[in-house]
Amino acid sequence: MLQFKDDNSFSIPNSFREFLFNSVEQIHFQSSGTPFNSFILFDTEASVARLRMTLFTREAEAYSPLRSPFGSLQFDDTIAVEDVTYFVRCLDNWLIANGVQKVHVVSYPYCYNIRHSEITTHCLLKNGYDIAEHDMNFHLHVSPDGFLKELNPAARRRFVKYQNTFRFSVEESPDIESIYRLVEENRAVKGNPLSISLELLKILYNSFKDSIKAFLLKDGDVLIGSAFGVQVSEKILYYYLAADSYAYKKYSPSTILIGQIYNYCIQQGIEIFDLGIATSKSIPNFGLIKFKQNMGGKVSLKLSFEKKLLG
Repeated sequence: MLQFKDDNSFSIPNSFREFLFNSVEQIHFQSSGTPFNSFILFDTEASVARLRMTLFTREAEAYSPLRSPFGSLQFDDTIAVEDVTYFVRCLDNWLIANGVQKVHVVSYPYCYNIRHSEITTHCLLKNGYDIAEHDMNFHLHVSPDGFLKELNPAARRRFVKYQNTFRFSVEESPDIESIYRLVEENRAVKGNPLSISLELLKILYNSFKDSIKAFLLKDGDVLIGSAFGVQVSEKILYYYLAADSYAYKKYSPSTILIGQIYNYCIQQGIEIFDLGIATSKSIPNFGLIKFKQNMGGKVSLKLSFEKKLLG
């Protein structure tokens, strides 16, 4: 029997491996004093959570996540459509009873788990949630010979020509400040704002060192490309806060960096290399879309939902 209940202490084990952004450590990191509730479908016979979703509450609105790429609900393969429907209805009733007026949910990209994404989307829409944002997410399916085969021909030529020109490394104790400066310069050239401060980046990296790798590309001692790889799960690596030097544009450092990280994924048994979204609040960035397609990126939806509960 499945029972809806809260488990804010995370004392009940999940029957599945949660994504990093839904882990108890990440929930507490995001919270920073903001109250949250973690709701589950509790299997009374096995004494495990078959489904879990955590919501942060602020000013009569609930958020999943509060500040990370996604939150939403996760569940195991025994969960059916009717179970998720029951959970969503119970959740809405709890939120209304506790004065929550609106709820916001950002789901993970479809490529992470297509079946679960389809069930989640169906059940949320069926229960009165609206799609607030529909972003295009790009990923690479990792295989031994996949990167060169899927690369755009012009990008393939540059990669083959320059892949050994610069030094690639995976750093255990990177200079976060120099990486941040490169990201700042890169964003300034493109006219894009930075969504994280240097101090918060340091805290994030130091708090999750086991799950975040720093990938660097250097010309001698000059940093010309960088990215963080976030281990979302055993089989998924998320490409985060990537940047390259405009002065080295003709060498396409980002292409070299992605290719080298792809090789790292092969070595580590990672199956999905998530390049992230190429839209912002559903608005396409055509230059970024073209770049990720040139890398061989395949598109999948990343949906955000919302529902007005009261008022």
